[in-house]
Amino acid sequence: MNSSLFIGATGMKTLSSGMNVISNNIANVSTIGYKQQTALFSDVFYAQQGSIGDWWDAQTNSKVALGQVGQGVQLDAVLTRYNQGGLESTNTVTDMAISGKGFFQVTDKTGDQYYTRAGDFRPDNQGVWRTPAGMALMGYQYSQDGTKGGLAQVTVDRFAKMPAKATTAVDLRFNVGQSKDSTSDPANPYFSLVSQYNAESTPPMNSSSYGYGQSITLYGADGTAHSATIYFDGAPSTGTGTTVEYLIAADADANGGTAQPLMTGTLSFNSKGELTGMSAYTPSTTGSTDLADWNAATLSADGLPQMTANGSTVTVNLGISATGGWQNTPGNAASVGTDPTALASMGNAYTRSADATTNYTSSSPVTRSRTQDGYAEGSLNGISISADGTVVGKFSNNESMDLWQIPICRFTSEDGLRREGNNLFSATEESGAMEMGVAGTENYGKVSAYNIENSNVDMSQEMVNMIINQRGFQSNSKV
Repeated sequence: MNSSLFIGATGMKTLSSGMNVISNNIANVSTIGYKQQTALFSDVFYAQQGSIGDWWDAQTNSKVALGQVGQGVQLDAVLTRYNQGGLESTNTVTDMAISGKGFFQVTDKTGDQYYTRAGDFRPDNQGVWRTPAGMALMGYQYSQDGTKGGLAQVTVDRFAKMPAKATTAVDLRFNVGQSKDSTSDPANPYFSLVSQYNAESTPPMNSSSYGYGQSITLYGADGTAHSATIYFDGAPSTGTGTTVEYLIAADADANGGTAQPLMTGTLSFNSKGELTGMSAYTPSTTGSTDLADWNAATLSADGLPQMTANGSTVTVNLGISATGGWQNTPGNAASVGTDPTALASMGNAYTRSADATTNYTSSSPVTRSRTQDGYAEGSLNGISISADGTVVGKFSNNESMDLWQIPICRFTSEDGLRREGNNLFSATEESGAMEMGVAGTENYGKVSAYNIENSNVDMSQEMVNMIINQRGFQSNSKV
């Protein structure tokens, strides 16, 4: 009788613990990032009754416990179910949910590390992204050159500035549509545009002196925008293709820009209008139109010609690069005269892009694209967060810049994590070493901005479990 009372008591105690787990699940049915728990029970040790056989047919190698009597039940484990919770959209970009495996890493004021699925972060008065309990989100900050630094608290200054950047590269794509030679210098037919250029005139090039022109913007180191123009005109051609000369010149503008030629040269096209070569010359004396001062342009590591504008070296990409460098030893522009073989040449050692500048002479001139990498200073207007956890800043100068990379953490055994309250977990020896990686790669979940992950508690299942535990508790109390 005493044993029966003891067994009933274990049932009441254990089922009471199970009810605690169920109650906690129901209480957290609306808790962000909460993961459902399940109570697992096991039977208690068994007592052997005297005077009862313990094997079948007297075979010692096939004993059957005929005389064991159980002593009740005990709570074996409380496991966490880490299945995905539903995502709920919000209107706050710093609300982040993880779709898949993993956790955000957060730290307290002493630097202790915790992990959470609840991504309801908000910036504090210093711009640090924190949980409602004050834990700081951890991530990797990008520098302006695109490299990532060490792990630090994610901090975004609402009034952050993007420093100005001088133009160092222009990428231009045209169909120049030139077959007519609008102006020609008989002694220097490949540099007629330089001969016609006059910085003292307004404009410095008469519209009848060239076939097609297009303005471009070049930024100085202080972020000031200066205008420039690239001019095209026909030039004497050899063979079945065509030759077009060009001139890039800075314009006088309201921001203090000075009219001056920057680069000149020729473009060679085959009979199909495809770009097959390019020459480029730059002046050794600023603003000079004396062809004796113009020498073959230096080439970048990618084989693109370079010029100097607003005190910065600027590469010019028209869709072709001299991968083998200049294939002859060009003299200055004055030494070319009427001999096209004396021009700086790419020969056959060039690389042409699929969208390179063309000269379909039956078509009208058109600018297909023109981009450059400079910009003025900008103020932070807003941010976006991509699926790989990259925080991108959007600035008032219409530029974007990667600010932070928010990593995802995973563990060998999630069941080994310790619950700390406030939607936090901590690592233990049983959880194994933490691995940190980029969201959306390998076995790391993706980040969904403007979303929070709801609790994964199944209310209907919890109600069924509660009824079963309550009936069990009631029955044990009757024992």
